[in-house]
Amino acid sequence: MKFLKNIIPNYLLNIGRKVLTVKRIFFIYFYDYKRFCKYSPVISGYNNRDKLEAKIIERYHSIEKGLTMPDFRFNFGIPVLTSLTDNCIEYNEKYGESTQLKHALSVIFEYEKKHIDSKVPLNQDTIKVLNNLKNKIKNREEFPLGQKLVFKTDYFSEVNSNFSAFSNSRKSLRNYLEDQEVDLNLITNAIEIAKNAPSACNRQSVRVYVFSDKEQIKKILKIQGGNRGFGHLTNKLIIITSDLSVWGFARERNQTFIDGGIFAMNLLYGLHFQQIGACILNCSLSPENDVKLRSLGFIRESENFISMISCGILPEKFMQAASKRHEVSEILTIIK
Repeated sequence: MKFLKNIIPNYLLNIGRKVLTVKRIFFIYFYDYKRFCKYSPVISGYNNRDKLEAKIIERYHSIEKGLTMPDFRFNFGIPVLTSLTDNCIEYNEKYGESTQLKHALSVIFEYEKKHIDSKVPLNQDTIKVLNNLKNKIKNREEFPLGQKLVFKTDYFSEVNSNFSAFSNSRKSLRNYLEDQEVDLNLITNAIEIAKNAPSACNRQSVRVYVFSDKEQIKKILKIQGGNRGFGHLTNKLIIITSDLSVWGFARERNQTFIDGGIFAMNLLYGLHFQQIGACILNCSLSPENDVKLRSLGFIRESENFISMISCGILPEKFMQAASKRHEVSEILTIIK
């Protein structure tokens, strides 16, 4: 090998190294591709307990968010509700009870109760779906309402408490006062807190963009697509990115998202400490929407979108989604 290095020009050696690196990158991403195809439900469908439960969580969260929207729409989300009830019946028949199934049922029956209490007739298809659910799942119980009315003073009452109380008090909120401005200095203070987030080898790849212009926010949120019912209330929009140019090894292909995600969580805590209402929005963009967002011209091509955060001033009282969490026993494995 040393003999070859002595006789082969350096420029050819460099070309060879780059070819090998490109090959390495290809095989690393192909490895990810195979694993995703094998284990995600994209191809196999929801064919095991974990996959089906995840689908139920996604569906019921869509409904519970709708139950908390500032401009509530009766008879919303009928296709989602129908799919959710079918998923619950299937899960109950195959796997029996679980904490997430119970919460899903509570969300469904809260949807029904909301219409009954408001004396608004349910859609006939919805009535059939609910009756079918009640016939198929007999072991129901009375569930407490998951979504709750919260007062602003109570929501921010733990910002100076111990970290456990502070952390547990933060929620994603989707109701802001449209005519009140969020102080940019407070957002800067939150970012000052967030920058303490750990970063692999301290490379600090994260970049933050804050938008104030309503029209620009509207364009961006239209591309993001996951803010129906509250996006128009956004007073400030934060976009978090992570720069690929700081990662020098193929094995670090996912580090941009890991560091970006850690920073995003720290920023949410910072915003909560500054008493700013916030809701994190995913940037799981299709290539087409990634290009559209880049075409607005505010980020460098080397940066990946990590997430967006919708910000606003909270009203004196608002509805808060339950967003049921797994029990620790369901996610923890202690290996001795």
